[in-house]
Amino acid sequence: MANLSVQASWVDSVSGETVHVNGVTENVGETSTLVNLEVLPPVGSEVQLRILENDEAIIEVPTQVIRVERDPSQPLAALFISDNLKKWKQIVLTAAQNWVTRHWQLNYEEEWVN
Repeated sequence: MANLSVQASWVDSVSGETVHVNGVTENVGETSTLVNLEVLPPVGSEVQLRILENDEAIIEVPTQVIRVERDPSQPLAALFISDNLKKWKQIVLTAAQNWVTRHWQLNYEEEWVN
């Protein structure tokens, strides 16, 4: 579980306009990710996903929406990585691991010191 900043964009099937939404990952896997977005894309739609680090994109990949959870307090979209899986694994899994390490150090390191 790593909270990486993301930008998602897709074309709205009704209006034809491109929707841009910022969010955060809830979970990052080898072939998919679960993202918290204020506006959810429809299941089956194609979404361009950018993973950000320090407000700069570290990777942009095409994804497909495989599931959404329309909980008002935490709207989530499960995205399957459609392309660049090798690059995804190298860049994003490393960024997620670094986030978890930083989070662990910030929140728990003091508890281990005697």
